[in-house]
Amino acid sequence: MYFDKEITFFKESVKNKEEGIKKLADEFLENELVKDTFFQAVIDREKVYPTGLSINDIGIAIPHTDSIHIIRPQIGFMSLKEPVIFKDMVDEKNEIKVSAIFMLGLLKSEQQIDILQKLVDLFQDQEMLKKVIACTNIDEFKSIMKKANID
Repeated sequence: MYFDKEITFFKESVKNKEEGIKKLADEFLENELVKDTFFQAVIDREKVYPTGLSINDIGIAIPHTDSIHIIRPQIGFMSLKEPVIFKDMVDEKNEIKVSAIFMLGLLKSEQQIDILQKLVDLFQDQEMLKKVIACTNIDEFKSIMKKANID
């Protein structure tokens, strides 16, 4: 369900977080999953509520925004060739070198809470997290997500 449109990029090169977010947001928009306000809403939210997370020295970001910008639920994924800087969700003074971006486009707050919990569980399994970051194709990625009960 959350990966129906297979919005995934593996070992992508982007200059900064905005470029990574834009590339994912453009795919969401092209697939008619979000409104044209989505990208700017994600960027605006990121400024106030950063989404960078460091777990076992691996940087991950989970950019998202309010459901008013969403048409159909979807999760997008991007692993990065070179990390980009996101602000830390715990302490926005800290910067985190992010190697993977999970962009959420969810309609209901309970979906968001459920998916965020499942993602955190996945991130805390260091072996699974390394597999996600290392994977290079959609089938492998979806298999890992299924094992993490995110599908």
